[in-house]
Amino acid sequence: MAGRLTRYLRDFDGPVYPVNPNYQQVHGLRCFPSLRELPGPADLVLVLVPAARVLSVVEEAGRAGASCAVVLSSGFAEVGAEGRALQEQLVEVAGRYGLRIVGPNCQGLLYRPTGLAATFTAAADGAQQPDSGIAYVGQSGALGGSFLGKAGDRGIGLTAWISVGNQADLTATEAAELLVADPNVRVLACYLEELPDGARWQRLTERAAAAGKHVVVLRSGRSAAGERAVASHTGALVRAGTAFDLLTRESGAVQVDDLDELLDVAVALTADPRPGGRRIGVITSSGGAGGLAADQAEAVGLVLPELDAAAQDVLAPLIPAFGSAVNPVDVTAQVIDDAGQFGAVCDAVAESDQVDAVLVVLTTIGGAAALEVAEAILRSAKRSTKPFAVAWLYSHEQIAEAGSMLRRNGISVLSTTNAALRLIAHLVPRGDRRAEPAPPRGLARFLDRPALTESGGAQLLDALQVARPRGRVVVDPAEAAAAAQELGELVVLKVQSPDLAHKSDVGGVLVGVPAERADSAARDMLDTVAANAPHARIDGVLVQELLPPGVELLVGVQGSKHGYPPVVTVGMGGTTAELYRDVASALGPLDVDQAVALLRQLRGWPLLDGFRGRPRCDVAAAAAAIASLSHAAVELGDRLAELEINPLVVRESGAVAADLVVISDSRR
Repeated sequence: MAGRLTRYLRDFDGPVYPVNPNYQQVHGLRCFPSLRELPGPADLVLVLVPAARVLSVVEEAGRAGASCAVVLSSGFAEVGAEGRALQEQLVEVAGRYGLRIVGPNCQGLLYRPTGLAATFTAAADGAQQPDSGIAYVGQSGALGGSFLGKAGDRGIGLTAWISVGNQADLTATEAAELLVADPNVRVLACYLEELPDGARWQRLTERAAAAGKHVVVLRSGRSAAGERAVASHTGALVRAGTAFDLLTRESGAVQVDDLDELLDVAVALTADPRPGGRRIGVITSSGGAGGLAADQAEAVGLVLPELDAAAQDVLAPLIPAFGSAVNPVDVTAQVIDDAGQFGAVCDAVAESDQVDAVLVVLTTIGGAAALEVAEAILRSAKRSTKPFAVAWLYSHEQIAEAGSMLRRNGISVLSTTNAALRLIAHLVPRGDRRAEPAPPRGLARFLDRPALTESGGAQLLDALQVARPRGRVVVDPAEAAAAAQELGELVVLKVQSPDLAHKSDVGGVLVGVPAERADSAARDMLDTVAANAPHARIDGVLVQELLPPGVELLVGVQGSKHGYPPVVTVGMGGTTAELYRDVASALGPLDVDQAVALLRQLRGWPLLDGFRGRPRCDVAAAAAAIASLSHAAVELGDRLAELEINPLVVRESGAVAADLVVISDSRR
């Protein structure tokens, strides 16, 4: 590894000093026994010695006046407690000298403008490729090497490449900030294993957007169950990192799902134009392939509109009768054999007002014929103001030259229709924006205890102007019948405990209890709860009016955490919320229209909208409650851990919060 590292460094635009007491010369460069004996100052020190020797080398680098050390050595926090302690010492030693650390346990960095290749990864081998304006930063050295190697295979030269490893000092976010500020960088590709600070990530993406640059991110650990025990249905239904995902999408950055997609999207973003919308025109040499594209488009949010009459009139004489001029446009093998005619088809589809982007799906066309088709596509793309992408479903060897020619000219070539459609969908600009926060309403007074029971939260609901059922808390079960008589013939009984987020799980909810039997039912319920949850503190029993039936929604908010805005989640509610997992999330605050849009994302939306002749529910009332909760979460900030209404019962008129859980952040 050290030999490869030194060999790469021969291309650096500046002096390079190998340091090793066992050699006098390495790759034609004079070798020095220690940093103290260098003939001049060193700005950057690359450390590749056993972990036990790293601290002494870094201290020597600090004394020599270096400003940065890249610690390539492993054996630190990644190996356990002893390694973590050594890593902390490393940061402390470097800090004494104002020395910045990249790593440890990293694979170094590349910076094309100065010819710096400070890495030992074999992926840096090979001929220098044209500079693409793409930079990469990531935590995994191995995946970073894979990204670098894949880029090289496609003839793409990365402007910069940084492996931050354990992030003892320089974090991936800080490295990303430096790269976004670099005038040589147009697109930043990031691989993250840990969630960055929310406020800092937002500043990074906003700066990139303001500079006309793009950020593409691949994040692992997206299926993690979460950092804390689940206290509510919302906690079980919203995956860890949702706030990061939503903030990334809102900022205009692009989040992808695998390494190939990270590279594909980064390359596509270096070219102009981007799609103006989600309508695509598909041109194919195979009816079957076109059908696949049509089936897969909807899943990624794209649509295939029927082409307008003017476009079909132009296409009609170009396509045989057994083809199709609608969309997908099936040109058949007959047209593919005539590059000029095929190019005219591409022109006609791209010029249609019904199309925002063009996808060409090709099958068994290879060799010289493939190159002719690729040239026709390229000529049409250069004449168009709309982006082109190609899904070429054939042997890599047969299409290598044609694909390379298209990629060099900014046209993405993918090996499946699904990958091509996902790429186009990622390129469509998004306009998601949160509402402006409402004026403060003095809500902090409601979080003076770790958890609010439903009865304790009644005043909070009133302050938020969210309707709730009539009810009264009784401490003595003997009082339940008298309270019930005031509320109707049938009532609901709920145990009140700050320790029970899921009351029904321990027998703490009874529905439809006759008013005259409320006292005995309350006693039986308390006995059941005591048996099932013996350590739970009991504040009493809430006797509540029985609401008429309606559509039950879950409305949950996870409070601000680690610099991220609160996450608002809506779903089909009740006790089966976790079973069906029909939820949609957004960052708060929301206005009423945004809340309605969130509800429309649910599979259960038709139940609110008059499914099969049922009366339409009061969606406006539900949306007003959701919006009010979202503004409350913004006001409460990191004081709020979680807030949930389950269910919010929505009827023809009105929406009523039938149950409420509020948990404050115990660290505040």
